[in-house]
Amino acid sequence: MGSDLRIYVDGGNRLTKVMQELKKPFSFPTVISQAEVDLNYGLNFDHWDMDENTERFSMDSMLVEIVKDGESLGKKLVGRSAEDKGMLIRDRNRYVRKAGDEVIAFSTLAGIAYNLHKHNKDHPNIDITINQPLIEYAIDRKSSVTKYEKNLKGSFKVLFYNIYNTSEVLEELSFNIQKVVFCPEAIAAYYSYAIDEYGKVKNEYKDNKKTIVWDIGSGQINVTAFDGMKVEGVNTFEKGMTDCYEKISLLIYNNYRDKLDRKPFSFEIDNMIRYSNGILRAKKGIDINPQEIIKNVFDNFAYELNKDIREFAKSKFFGNSNNIVFCGGGSTILFEDLNKYLNNDFICSKSNMGEFDNVIGSMYYRMYKDNNEKKEE
Repeated sequence: MGSDLRIYVDGGNRLTKVMQELKKPFSFPTVISQAEVDLNYGLNFDHWDMDENTERFSMDSMLVEIVKDGESLGKKLVGRSAEDKGMLIRDRNRYVRKAGDEVIAFSTLAGIAYNLHKHNKDHPNIDITINQPLIEYAIDRKSSVTKYEKNLKGSFKVLFYNIYNTSEVLEELSFNIQKVVFCPEAIAAYYSYAIDEYGKVKNEYKDNKKTIVWDIGSGQINVTAFDGMKVEGVNTFEKGMTDCYEKISLLIYNNYRDKLDRKPFSFEIDNMIRYSNGILRAKKGIDINPQEIIKNVFDNFAYELNKDIREFAKSKFFGNSNNIVFCGGGSTILFEDLNKYLNNDFICSKSNMGEFDNVIGSMYYRMYKDNNEKKEE
């Protein structure tokens, strides 16, 4: 039986992004609870902050059990519900390969299940396209693919529990992942610019258009140089927005120690910038406004990154490429600072999709691939 539903996933270190084809993508924190370490289900959180008006099943309150090929992978809090309750207060390790990361795999499967629930679908056969980290694609592609397929292919049953009554099943659904296709990060993002809605290359990208794509993520920065649709070179820089958040956290703690119980975690700094307009809530309800710290850290990071950008452009195109596309969640935050240092020598553009560049780009990649396959038939 063939696959009847396509889903696109970007399993990130900081955020997991999921999209059903032609549907609006969503994201949630890549974080899960570890029951054997942190939780005693039925005792620790059955009566957490009971509020009758709280939505019982949402992205902010997901207690999930995943059963793969008849074997339970555990019952865990997922996404923001885990992050908010502090069940796994640690950042994803950027140096751990994503292909074998159990947290990313669990979050990916939970996101797929939530997507199916949201669109009222049960028992579908799924064709999943996943964004493969650029460094894994370049260095150990076959090993990476094998690990992804081991974690993601199979028959799944997912149960969503009531976090206020952890024995009550709110929803249950099943799906089969029959096919896994890989589209590398940064390369995926480029397809959303170069491919039209018919899966064909846009005219302006057909001939000798030299473009460099910078995908600024939480733990890594992936960069790809294109000549038309041909990949001329790739690289991964082991730095990202988490470095900024860690520096901001340290500076805030040093400057406002009397108002803080502890140094903020980097994901809290990320959330503060994304969702709270840069205002940090300290103890006793005190608000901290560290805008000057944030501004200086981002400016310094952009200045250093601008030197990497110039060196990469020079090495790949001998200085004759002036088109740079910034994508990824970090580009939304850093673009103005980067453009300030680069706009005299480069034409810089930024996607409006932000953190969803790669997952949406994967859809265009599949459209392009389908179109080429039809031509060969």
